[in-house]
Amino acid sequence: MGRFDFEVFGTAISPRSDDHDPLKLVTRNADLAEGNGLDGLLIFYNHTTFDPWITAGTILHTSRSLTPIVALQPYATPPFTAAKTIHSLVRLHGRRVDVNLITGAAREELDQVGEPLDHDGRYERAIEYAGILRSLLSADQPLTHEGRYYRYRNLRAHARLAPDLTPRVFVAGSSPSSRRAAAAVGDVAITHPEPVERFSSTFLDGPGPRPGIGIRVGIVARETGDEAWSAARARYPSDRRAELQVAMKRRSESDWSRRLARLAGPDGVHDEVYWTGAYRSGKGSTPLLVGAHREVADYLERYLALGVGTVILGGALDEEELRNISRVMADLRGR
Repeated sequence: MGRFDFEVFGTAISPRSDDHDPLKLVTRNADLAEGNGLDGLLIFYNHTTFDPWITAGTILHTSRSLTPIVALQPYATPPFTAAKTIHSLVRLHGRRVDVNLITGAAREELDQVGEPLDHDGRYERAIEYAGILRSLLSADQPLTHEGRYYRYRNLRAHARLAPDLTPRVFVAGSSPSSRRAAAAVGDVAITHPEPVERFSSTFLDGPGPRPGIGIRVGIVARETGDEAWSAARARYPSDRRAELQVAMKRRSESDWSRRLARLAGPDGVHDEVYWTGAYRSGKGSTPLLVGAHREVADYLERYLALGVGTVILGGALDEEELRNISRVMADLRGR
């Protein structure tokens, strides 16, 4: 057992309708994740990709130990339907399925479904939603609920799960509303972190009890720092159009998008390891940790020392990247 107890998740391939052989894409992604020691895969939700619950079922079927974290969007899936789906997947495969409670950041998708709630209202609804979901999964007694967003009378979902198979609720975001939701109903609060010293005085500065803390970052690690930076800059070249888009994101509705945009200066490098290059190029939404294996492990250790217990890797990772990331994680776990 190493000094820190932490878990590492990848990001699942989210096939689109025009992808060739999407089943092969999902199963190959799961094989690589499991073969390189990841604990599970985060599965996105948006209007252009396959249903995340179907993808989760495929991952469970094709792997032996991976835990899916499935994006759960209240406007798309009523709590009764979510409870039935989670219960079915868990009972069929005999292992836990976690959920990532989201509220929507793409304005065009919110408009398409006629979403009437503003940013803070969507988090208020998410709190009520999560409470109902927990009730349906924890007991078979009829549920009567009179809330602001949901009303049920003597509802029985027949979806009770044993405590060790009940999903953990991840809440993504860094705004005051998302952090209130995470404190109210979350097991783990997930954010795209700022450089580690700033992160300690911003995201971790709230009073009172907190859920577990998770960060979503990309990693580009190699034998030497020069090799890592060469690979990272080749993969995420910036251009004038991308830089203008970053400037516009400083006024984004998303708190963490605004935070990253403010960090994305001329070169976007902080602390010699933390880099906003993927974000600045328009090809990623997460900060990157770039350097030699030991340098990246040292930087991650500083986040772990602040209480981070979950690391979610951004981007679709190929075999080479996963091998290098495995070396970083093995270093950390061996300390």
